[in-house]
Amino acid sequence: MDGLWELGEGSVRQVQESLQARRPLAYNTVLTMMRILRDKGFLASRREGRIDVYRPLVSRRQMGRRSLRELLARFFAGSPAALVSELLAAENLGPDDVSSIRREVNAHLRTLERNGDNHDALRGESE
Repeated sequence: MDGLWELGEGSVRQVQESLQARRPLAYNTVLTMMRILRDKGFLASRREGRIDVYRPLVSRRQMGRRSLRELLARFFAGSPAALVSELLAAENLGPDDVSSIRREVNAHLRTLERNGDNHDALRGESE
């Protein structure tokens, strides 16, 4: 998907070449992956002569959110708190990373508060 998001659209060969520096893959491997992604509804293709030209039907953000939901369900029993706890424990996060995460959480809490949600309950505070 990275190759097509960068290209906008392209043939199997173009995608293979765009990925070459980061992750060299055989042509048939890229072809198989792109056909599977097309069959699952993530890509569309059209025929130009003898070549299929593919384009993404989902954005990087949409795919990231879908993958995150699957990760949460599969490895963290659907618990965002468990995922964040594991991230903080397992990754070598520096102070800047932790501060950035804190800012994102605080911004989200402010949004919930503006929308009338009880953010104190989200922080684990009793009422």
